[in-house]
Amino acid sequence: MRATIPIQGRPEFTIIEYPGWLEYRVQAPGSSSRRPNLRTLGVDAVLVIGVARFWDTILINPVYGVFAAVLALLYVYSRVTRVIWESVVILPSLGIQLETHRGPSGIPLFASRRFVPWASLEDFLINEGLRGWDVRYYLVAVSRTQQGALKLDVAFENILPRFPILLKVYHAVQEAIHAENEKERRHKHSIRSVVTDSAVD
Repeated sequence: MRATIPIQGRPEFTIIEYPGWLEYRVQAPGSSSRRPNLRTLGVDAVLVIGVARFWDTILINPVYGVFAAVLALLYVYSRVTRVIWESVVILPSLGIQLETHRGPSGIPLFASRRFVPWASLEDFLINEGLRGWDVRYYLVAVSRTQQGALKLDVAFENILPRFPILLKVYHAVQEAIHAENEKERRHKHSIRSVVTDSAVD
């Protein structure tokens, strides 16, 4: 495995090369395990101080106890389901996989994955959308379902990285699509020549 940071000034973007596949990973802001997030530590400190201050009231009155337990569970849930990183994985001869990893402060606990095989992938595009008064660019995999309908899968849908990162991933996926199409074309040509040769014999 080899990790590189291909764009100067964008340390959140990493290309990880594994034997046989590539991962284009974008870290969520504030999710790096190298540096503690001061805002999150502050909220944790306020929560602990608040529980310590009102501990006697919580123990005496069951309504306050239930209320405190619900608030604590909601807070833990929000910490555990926070996006850590998202990635586009290129699997040669198979397809692409769009991943979202969630967990607290750099510790991945959950991952959701959407696989798009080369056979159903129509295109991989950079599209633009409006978010308030802001124009945001995003990557989308356009694929065809078994019923023939078009399906759109957005890459990096929670983080929405800036255009230079999207452009780098776009070029990598387009190169993989081109290589896969070329391989398929050569395979069909070799089958056609075998069939033609056997028909002549």
